[in-house]
Amino acid sequence: MPSLDAAWERHVVIDRRAGEYLCFPDVCLAEDGALVCVYNEFDQHVGTRRKMLIRRSVDQGRTWSEALAPMDEQSHCPRISKLSRGLLCIIDDAGPSILVSQDNGRSWRREQARGLEHGLLDRVRELPGGRLFTVGHGHRGTEPWPKIRQAPTEQVAYVSQDGGCEWTPSALIAREPCLVLCEASVIALPGAGLGGEPRLLALMRENSFVGEPMYYSISEDGGRTWSAHAPTALVGHRPTLGWTRSGRLLVTYRDVGPDPGAKAWIGGVDELCSDFAVHGLHPTRSSVASTPQGLLVQSAAGPEEPVRFLLRPITDAEDAHADFEAEVLVRHADEHGCGIRLGVWWRLYPDCIVPDAEGAGAISWEPGRTHRVRMVYEAGACRLFVDGEDCGAYPVDPLDGDSRPILFGAASRKGENGCEAFWLSASLDIREPSLGREYCWRWDHAQGLPDAWIDRRVLELKNDRDASFGDFGYSGWAECADGEFFCVHHHGGSREPDYVPGRSAHVLGTRFFENDFGAHL
Repeated sequence: MPSLDAAWERHVVIDRRAGEYLCFPDVCLAEDGALVCVYNEFDQHVGTRRKMLIRRSVDQGRTWSEALAPMDEQSHCPRISKLSRGLLCIIDDAGPSILVSQDNGRSWRREQARGLEHGLLDRVRELPGGRLFTVGHGHRGTEPWPKIRQAPTEQVAYVSQDGGCEWTPSALIAREPCLVLCEASVIALPGAGLGGEPRLLALMRENSFVGEPMYYSISEDGGRTWSAHAPTALVGHRPTLGWTRSGRLLVTYRDVGPDPGAKAWIGGVDELCSDFAVHGLHPTRSSVASTPQGLLVQSAAGPEEPVRFLLRPITDAEDAHADFEAEVLVRHADEHGCGIRLGVWWRLYPDCIVPDAEGAGAISWEPGRTHRVRMVYEAGACRLFVDGEDCGAYPVDPLDGDSRPILFGAASRKGENGCEAFWLSASLDIREPSLGREYCWRWDHAQGLPDAWIDRRVLELKNDRDASFGDFGYSGWAECADGEFFCVHHHGGSREPDYVPGRSAHVLGTRFFENDFGAHL
């Protein structure tokens, strides 16, 4: 994966101060060419003290003005956009509020935005006839739903007819009991929709922490109705979606796959909406290699070299049928060094496979040779087959969210995970009748890495794989010049000595270019 993580000349600290949790930034290019960044000053990730701050840069993000604090209320996750006539608009959960600037971000007028009952609001967009449009999400009820371990969520569209003072809910975009769909970013698609209304694409975070990708939904009538939500290729939080001047789709986001950090992806709508893509972790390239015998994973124990691949998870474990199969030769494995997760962890050793299930014992196999391992999940049980032989079924709780992830490789990123193994092939089939969905994936070691598409197509802006997930990766971006982008994002700095999970974050800016994504463009 191309990475700017260590390209220090590409990064600038916009705000970093001891004792302050600086987070949730967004940025906009003003009419006069200045970059305007809005973000929060908290005391911790779930802040009890919350302030909005705004800074301007007149040199394309290299230096920044002193901070302006435009309101006293407790700000949360502000979003900024440029409207017609050069107006800048910030929408914020606090109040909720609309702030408008007529002088490129130097001063701001605040109005209460009445009628917005959902939070984590998207950038304000203009629709025909002077209407303003945004989306937000909220939880329905307080009782956690076991499959997602929290109360169900809904994503709702809002429209304002009076410049943002009064808002009316216009449509339900998504409400799915087995998914936590939230934090949508909406853009207009090319071409006119029904009745001349704009066609809209909403890209949503999925928040059940089982490896689900972001989901999308499309409106053909200016946001009044929406298609059924469907999975995308990317696993991430709080996407910021937009068009580049070259006509490509660009999204920055918090990657919550196996190798977390602030990431960016560029491409076409069809590519983004092309279903799940395998995500991987291989921080040291020498720990994984393509050989005639198979994909060789040869990693030392500890947090620096683990190799694992995240596959499409089960969405509704009450209804799903999942079938995973792999050919693997294990030469050495620590306790967490080599495994498969489907329903439970199945730990692989040179001479046996051990299900991580209560009362389960080791199933022996011949060391020094390749074995075909198959797990079939259905109706709350996972059945194991080794070299075609039925080795029994093991119970899996279909209501437990932890039953949904599917992956193979190291069972832990931290320790006891040394491994030497050859993976020759792998396949996954999932049928979920209640969702009307079937998924089929096939991989052979001759194809290279299982996550080759993500490894080739995603640009890493800043890695933060050892941080608490909330301490990095909320982002916004603007195109400063043709093919040149400036992304603002908050960063925990998990490898720095003063990092404290949930209490350490600062605001970074990262400059990147279209050609940073590689030759495939």
